[in-house]
Amino acid sequence: MAAIKGFEPSLLDKLCDDEPNLPLPAAMRRLSLEELKATVARDIESLLNTRIAYQEADLDGLTECRRSVLTYGLNDFAGMSLASYQDRKDICDSLKRAIQRHEPRLQNVMVSLDITERATNALCFGISAMLVTGPAREKVAFDAMLQPSTLQYSVIRGRG
Repeated sequence: MAAIKGFEPSLLDKLCDDEPNLPLPAAMRRLSLEELKATVARDIESLLNTRIAYQEADLDGLTECRRSVLTYGLNDFAGMSLASYQDRKDICDSLKRAIQRHEPRLQNVMVSLDITERATNALCFGISAMLVTGPAREKVAFDAMLQPSTLQYSVIRGRG
């Protein structure tokens, strides 16, 4: 019997068939490592572009709720100053916390603010982590760019 090659798609990818014209149903398809990394980048982008309705303080004493879909996404940063070091640090910490809670394929998540000249009208964040799926482990990096005018993130595979 031949070994199954490739990585299993996430439950969401199995349920939402983005390529219905392919011969295999989404639940039976396997992903290459590059396809898996691309789906993780897409899922991180969705996570970062979702705003939560509850602040963590609202859920004090409700441990299970703090790890549920009630906290899927980020706090609204509209009232923060992107010029403030503390506010930028708080945004980094919030990104890290959201990814750690809601992207189980990533471990050892680190988020840093990438201050470069290319980001004159945006904030760029570097996200690095260990991608863990089954027995496979691979270091990955993603670049997340926040457009202050829209408060929307775009996430692409990084240089890692």
